[in-house]
Amino acid sequence: MEENAFETDRLRLRPFAADLSDLDALHEIQSDAHHMRFYPHPFSREESRAWIERSLDRQERYGYSLWVIEDRRSGEFLGNCGPIPQVIDGVGEVEIGWSVTPRRARQGIATEAAAAWRDRCLGPLGMDHVISLIRPENVPSRGVAERIGMTVWKETLHGSERWLHLVYRVDVAPAPG
Repeated sequence: MEENAFETDRLRLRPFAADLSDLDALHEIQSDAHHMRFYPHPFSREESRAWIERSLDRQERYGYSLWVIEDRRSGEFLGNCGPIPQVIDGVGEVEIGWSVTPRRARQGIATEAAAAWRDRCLGPLGMDHVISLIRPENVPSRGVAERIGMTVWKETLHGSERWLHLVYRVDVAPAPG
């Protein structure tokens, strides 16, 4: 297992492969029009490639980024999840983002991966809070955020389209005593 990889009960989370060997599996998800309905458009292969390259760059720069979600038993590529630096209303934040292949949707995969990243961010990575940017009509992602303890903090216009997003947030738990 790579030094940076970690596991949950069902999942293995690891950085994207530098040789872009994850591109076909990622692009299968990101080119799906229904799955990408909360983005401005389905991704071209080049946009999926750029997504991986940005993730690798963030990993190098910050020590974290979106990582591949794999099934621990089969090794199947299930999607990606992880922390991403964002600027929200002029303030630097760290967002936990997630995306799971439609063929494995509604199985708790995004929740399990996002909860693992929440714990890593608020624990070993030393962040005092994390956010998730979610379009109001994205009910499945709102459910993931709520299941990992996030609540709506505020609303903002975000992205190239300046679409309304709910900003979910969870803070590190105060020390007992």
